[in-house]
Formats: sequence, structure tokens, C-alpha cells
Amino acid sequence: MLTMLVEVIMGVFIANFKASEHPIINIIVRGLLVAVIGFFIALFSSIVEGWDFSIGFALIFSLVIGMLVSVFLLVVEIFFNYIDKK
Repeated sequence: MLTMLVEVIMGVFIANFKASEHPIINIIVRGLLVAVIGFFIALFSSIVEGWDFSIGFALIFSLVIGMLVSVFLLVVEIFFNYIDKK
């Protein structure tokens, strides 16, 4: 699902973008999407619950989590590509 969303988003910027041809860009954008979605979930829940919310801290925290997710996805993809080649 995220791969299709990344293809749509990146297709606006790069003509004929295919996720299989640009795996690194695909993984980085997936991590950023996870970060943005996490940020908006935290923002919405803080508004509903009435918590004091530091937007700057939450944005940095969500970007760090998103980049960790993208690195994790990269490692998983490299691992499975290595197994497939054996």
C-alpha cells in the first residue's frame, strides 16, 4: 500500500517513476510518510485528550522514527535480496 502511495507521490516529481527502479528513494519516502502520519496521529490525539503538545519536539521525534523505519525497511529488503540470490 505504501509503495503505491510512494509511486503516486513521486510520479508527480519524476516522470515514469517506478518503485522497482529507484528502491532507495522508495524506502526514504516510505519512512517520511510513516513520520508524517505518526505526527498527525499524535497531534490529533493530543488535541482530543487536551495534552500540552510541543509541535517541534513531536515533529523531530516523528521524523527520527520515520527514518528508523526507512533504515529498517532497507535492511530487510537487502536481507531478503541476499537470501533470494543464494
